This record gives sequence, C-alpha cells and structure tokens, in this order.
Amino acid sequence: MSDSRLPLTASHTFGVACVLLGTFLFACKGIFIKLAYAHGISAAPLLMLRMLFALPFYLGMAIWLHKKSKMVIRRQQLMPILGLGLVGYYLASFLDFWGLEFISAGLERLLLYIYPTVVVLILAFWKKKAILLKEMIAMAIAYVGIVFVFLHELQFHQTFSATLKGGLLVFFSAVSYAFFVVMTSEKAKQVGSLTFTTYCMLSASAGVIIHNLAISDLRELTQPAPVYWLSFGLAIFSTVIPSFLMNKGIASIGPSKAAIMGSIGPVVTVLFGAWFLDEVINTTQLIGAVLIIGGVSLVGRK
Repeated sequence: MSDSRLPLTASHTFGVACVLLGTFLFACKGIFIKLAYAHGISAAPLLMLRMLFALPFYLGMAIWLHKKSKMVIRRQQLMPILGLGLVGYYLASFLDFWGLEFISAGLERLLLYIYPTVVVLILAFWKKKAILLKEMIAMAIAYVGIVFVFLHELQFHQTFSATLKGGLLVFFSAVSYAFFVVMTSEKAKQVGSLTFTTYCMLSASAGVIIHNLAISDLRELTQPAPVYWLSFGLAIFSTVIPSFLMNKGIASIGPSKAAIMGSIGPVVTVLFGAWFLDEVINTTQLIGAVLIIGGVSLVGRK
C-alpha cells in the first residue's frame, strides 16, 4: 500500500517544485525588462529580441513532439490554437512590455496578478456564470488593493498620466491573458497541454516578428551587448524554462493549487524591484499588495 503511494507523493512534490520555480522565474521578467530599458531600448524591439532567442527552443520542441507523437493536429484544431497564441502571448506580452515603459516592475506584477478576477467577470458576462457573494467580496478587496499600489506609484515613481497609461496597458494585458485562460482548457485537452503551449508560443513568436517587420525600424535591434544578454536571460529564464515548468506543475497538482502558490510571484517582483532597480517599498504598497494577493487568492481557492 505504501509503495503505491510513493509515485503519487513524488509526483506531487515535483509538481509543487515546478510551480514554485516557474513562478519565481516568471516574476523576474519585469526586472529583466526594466534593466534593458535602462539602456534605451523600447518595448517592440525588446519583445522581438526575446522571441528570437526563445523561438529555436519552441521549434525544437515542436519537432520533438511531431517525431514522438503520431497524433496529427487537424486544421480545425490548429487555427484556434494559433489565434489563442496571438491573444494570450503576443498581444498580452506586447501590452505588458509597453506598460513597463511607464510603471515600476512591482506595480506591473501586482496588476497582472489580478487576471483570475477578470476570468470570473468574463465567465459571468459571457458564459452567464453567477458570481458568488464570496467572490464579489474577494474581488472588491483586490481592486481596493490596486488603489493603494497606484497611490504608492504616484508618490515615488511617476506622474499621474504616465502611471494611468502604464497601468491601463498592463491591465488590458491581464484582460487579454484572462480571455486566453477562459478559452484554453478545452483546446489544451484536445491536443495535450505541452503541444498546446508549444504551438501557442510559435504563433506568438510569428506575431511579434511580423509586427516588427511591418511597423518597427529593424535598426532598433542593434543594441549594446548588455541588452542582448538581458534579452537572452528574459527569453530563457523568464519565458522558455518557466513555461514548461508551469505546464508540468499544473498537470501534476492542478490549476487551483498552482494559482494559490503563484501568490509568491508579486512578492518576488516587489523585493527584486527594490534590490535591482531601487524601487521604493513602503507601507502603502505593502497594504495594497496584501489586499491584492489576499483577494485574488480567495477567488482562486474555488
């Protein structure tokens, strides 16, 4: 009896480790971006460099999956997945990168963290799913927390117009990702979560490259060496590795537990923002962070 339990326990422990490490690496994303911005690069070319460095790994995974599995993705399955990749990873990432030009890494991570509350609202208005009183209270707590972190941002970092613009960009990034989450579960089950993630990232990479070829000046990709190193770190340590770690972790322990453990993400970003970027931490921000993390965790517990 004890022998039969060991694989499950080991799998659960490994899943927890994957989620914690993946959350930690994702939380470092804003730090990489802000450090790169200090060298003068803007959102679009930095996102392009990130995806160019990440693309070979996702191409390699796609080839490996094609050789390993005899399952062929039909066009009816592939097109929605590619569309979701554009919404969930390309559009959300671009809005996020753009917003970070105006606000601190700590505020960005806290705003992104509210996406589960947006998922609840989308399900309520689109799928006509009732919102429980507990969920309403939890969302109210989270959004009051946003007021506190905005007040902190205005006090120490930016003007009202810049904070509002950056905050709205990151908020719409969270909305874009929330829509992706709502649409994901059925598609991921059809083809497998690893295949789904890989093709979504390939679609996002194509979207970023087309965006830059059509709109941006490719000369902006010529940057000092530190930007390339930061872009490489952003691509590998805050994109490729955590995307597969989170995929494995969620498969092992389930999305609810993974979402609750994800509450360490904003804390890591706020602390690292203070350490690497000299972002100020004060009581107002801490109150806001506690309210946001607490409210979102209550929503995610269901």
